[in-house]
Amino acid sequence: MKSTKPLGLKGVAILFGLVLLIGFFGGLGSGFLADRPGSGAFWTTVAFTTVMMAAVLGVSFWWWSRLDEAAREAHKWAWYWGGSSGMLIGLVFMLVLTTRPADIALPASLGETPAELVGAGMVITLGFQLIGYGLAWAWWWVGRR
Repeated sequence: MKSTKPLGLKGVAILFGLVLLIGFFGGLGSGFLADRPGSGAFWTTVAFTTVMMAAVLGVSFWWWSRLDEAAREAHKWAWYWGGSSGMLIGLVFMLVLTTRPADIALPASLGETPAELVGAGMVITLGFQLIGYGLAWAWWWVGRR
């Protein structure tokens, strides 16, 4: 792989700004499209969301190409161990919730419809993965200092 210039503070600010812009326009567009009825609006939402996710992936590729080897290894290690641990915690919750539903009262804020509950479960599991990722990433760097 060819060597590229590291990001530096200016590059990180640009990266952060790009992600904020994508998130702002993605949220604005999704909110606008959410109230539109019909299959045309559904497919427009799918296409719009796909374009927004492709933009985020493009920014991620740009960022990754500028990381040094140590930072890449830290992220790969954290992704595997932290993300896997977070996914495992989410799996434990899912198994307990599906095998003992009568013993657990879910907060109403998680949702009422199946789609809302699935979405809440996905967001909670993603939260566990992000926490695990952050802890594993810090563990990796502390172990090498």
